[in-house]
Amino acid sequence: MTAEIYCRLCGNIAKFSFQKRILSKYDVEYFHCQTCAALQTENPYWLEEAYQPINEQLDTGQFIRCLHNAAFLDALTSQLNLSIETLIDYGCGSGLTARILRDIGINAYGYDTYSTPRLLMGFQKENLEGAAIINLCEVAEHFPNPKSSFDNIFSCNPKIVVVQTGIFNEPDVSWSYLAPEHGQHIFFYSEKTISYLAKAHCMAATFIQGYIIFIKIELLESLFIKNTNTLKVDFVSKLNQSIQNLFNKILTNGYKYAINDNLMLTKSLQIR
Repeated sequence: MTAEIYCRLCGNIAKFSFQKRILSKYDVEYFHCQTCAALQTENPYWLEEAYQPINEQLDTGQFIRCLHNAAFLDALTSQLNLSIETLIDYGCGSGLTARILRDIGINAYGYDTYSTPRLLMGFQKENLEGAAIINLCEVAEHFPNPKSSFDNIFSCNPKIVVVQTGIFNEPDVSWSYLAPEHGQHIFFYSEKTISYLAKAHCMAATFIQGYIIFIKIELLESLFIKNTNTLKVDFVSKLNQSIQNLFNKILTNGYKYAINDNLMLTKSLQIR
């Protein structure tokens, strides 16, 4: 047993917490940071095996997660008047979330260094430059080096960063979010970890409907009643009707934005 390691987020001491079997064959040690309160595995040497395509069959919630994520982003960007700004879906996978957003007129793109977004071909970004909104839906727990990843994300000076990931109170060997069956979840966040990240990158942080929102401090008054922690009534209404509003926009616009994207790509190919 290793007593302690250096935290891959803050660089301070993380002490041994428990051991758990990953991929039914690797006995992996988990460590709890004494400074930023993150939980992390030992050096994840099994990742190549964890990302074998067959493991994707275990992610049966891809569609519903992308649908809810797109609806939330639509409501949030509308409330902040950022709907025409560039949105990058970091770790976009198939590209479904960004494709849904593009189909309702949001300027969304995908960024993924591990896969080709088959639903978003032609609308991938090679970096995060120019992004006003960065979305990380079920991504942050996959970071082998979260410090480097978050430094890269915040270095482009986004107005908001939206994160969906599991949050823990105390290390728990039986926590289902550890997901030992596929071995891809290797870094975990507590509320204290989120506060650490917000402070380190000069952002405010808040939790809304299961999402973590890192936001420029001057934008907070667009979401909350001044000097309170109460969401504005119009924003609550948008959140409560987000799925309905999303479908209304899809049905109203039909193929309008998809056709526009097709014409744009066709013109680009002709120019080449």
